[in-house]
Amino acid sequence: MWRWYLERMKTLKNILFWFVAVTASSAVAALVVKNRTPEFGDENDDVFSVVAAMGGRVFESKTQSLTEARATAFMGGIELDLLDAELAPGAFLTLRAVMGGIDVIVPAHWRVEVMARSLMGGVGNLSDPDADADQTPVLLVDALAVVGGIEIHAAEVG
Repeated sequence: MWRWYLERMKTLKNILFWFVAVTASSAVAALVVKNRTPEFGDENDDVFSVVAAMGGRVFESKTQSLTEARATAFMGGIELDLLDAELAPGAFLTLRAVMGGIDVIVPAHWRVEVMARSLMGGVGNLSDPDADADQTPVLLVDALAVVGGIEIHAAEVG
């Protein structure tokens, strides 16, 4: 009887140890990502970077000439609202989601071209990829999802 009990306690102790170790290492990794990944710019800047590590962020851009932007979600989530932004020619968006998610909302009249890579995750471009590039602003997106997800979708302005 005691032998069975001691074996179960040892198993429980091992499970608890690994749970604490994984949780602590994840927290340290999130802290490193947050401190090593630059975050800059505000809603009116043409170039900005948004980071969410073990948390969530909502960022609404109102720039009149979006040139370059970056969003990094590590075990967290980002909602990137570009409905009030205007694109500069050659506008570029870099998205990285690791065990997290990024949701990008763009105006319906934009054309979004995505270069996507994923590992046990997914990247979805739900905007109109067949919009006429000559008459609409074009946003180039480089997206990487690792055990996470990235979605880009269009919404009507208003």
